[in-house]
Amino acid sequence: MMSKKMLNLTLCFTVVFVATVTVHAAVPCCTRVVSGSGQTYRLEYSTVTEPVELTGYKKVVETQYEEEEVTTYQTVWETQQRERRYTVARTVPETSVKERRYTVNRPVEETEYRDTSYHVTRLVPETTEREERYLVSKQVYETQEREVLETRRVPVQETTIQERSYTVNRPVTTYVEQTVDRGGYVDSVNVKPGKTYSRLAWHRAEYYDPATGTNRWRLPGFYWTEMEGAPRYEVNKVYQPNYVTQTVPVTNTVQEQRIEQVPVTRTTFREEQIVRTEQVQIPKTVQEEVVRKIPTTTYKQVVEKVEQKTPVTVRRMVAEEHVEKVPVTTYKTVTEERVEPYEVKVAKVVPVTRTVRKPVTVEKWVPYTYTIERKRTVENRIPIETVTSTSRLLPVGTETPVSAPPEEKNDPAENVPTIK
Repeated sequence: MMSKKMLNLTLCFTVVFVATVTVHAAVPCCTRVVSGSGQTYRLEYSTVTEPVELTGYKKVVETQYEEEEVTTYQTVWETQQRERRYTVARTVPETSVKERRYTVNRPVEETEYRDTSYHVTRLVPETTEREERYLVSKQVYETQEREVLETRRVPVQETTIQERSYTVNRPVTTYVEQTVDRGGYVDSVNVKPGKTYSRLAWHRAEYYDPATGTNRWRLPGFYWTEMEGAPRYEVNKVYQPNYVTQTVPVTNTVQEQRIEQVPVTRTTFREEQIVRTEQVQIPKTVQEEVVRKIPTTTYKQVVEKVEQKTPVTVRRMVAEEHVEKVPVTTYKTVTEERVEPYEVKVAKVVPVTRTVRKPVTVEKWVPYTYTIERKRTVENRIPIETVTSTSRLLPVGTETPVSAPPEEKNDPAENVPTIK
């Protein structure tokens, strides 16, 4: 049922698009029409957009869960007590005493005094004075008078009127139609199948058809079985365009030339000479002799002897004999038997029955409403010239049956459905 509806909708869009292309090819964009009263008109066509609501169907996938009993076998461990007998070799120590003789060198210290006198050299300062003569340059200033001739420039201002030409940018606004995309992002659901894995499952005795296609008897027990996990649903953002035609104002600037009269002030300079007397100081260098006394320090060496006696310790070795009793330990191995208890874990297989919820995927069709924009062309009659003064003008936007205007303009890029 859904495929027939989608096919009919596709055929309708195709027929409308072909009819629109045919009408556009037959009707000229601009035609002159003369009425019975002698008035000449120019035909212009404008496009009007009308919204149209349509109903479609989309597939929705839902997951339902069914309960099913599954029997599995669980391993249970039990603890048992047992004894282990083993033989241990133990070492028993025995101690005895032996004599050991050895010689030890003992140090003996004796103190002696030695003469370690030394000489010390000491510096003794002596201060004297000496004279030093040198020349110093001294600067002396002398005052003199002289005449100075100066030339000055006196400013003189003159005002005149001049014409100035400049350009002014005047804004001019026009309106342009353009198509804007007002689309947005819509949620898109993708279903991914669950992961396939293998696990041990209990199978009853039954006839079994493997990949070879032969029938044979299979013993009951655990077998590796391929199983599939639950499917995963991912929601992605998909961009859905929505093209809208709108009128946008465009502002351009037009240049205009303007002339104005501006007063201009011009400054000229007139030269004047002035004589004045000024005093000038002239530097002069004079040399003078200066005498100064400089103290001088000299050092004289004096040698002195310092008496000193240093004690010195002399060490010599004296041999002594010692007797020492040393304990000696010997070890003997003794064997004995021991009993050790230990635990053993025994595994048993126990059947366990549980209820499992199995996911089942169900598909269904859900109706939804979307809007498309259908365009229609309207004919406007604009008068070109008036033959008589009594001719009657038709208002702009009046439809006329003189020529068959195109009924629709269906652009596949503009008629994009919008889902509510």
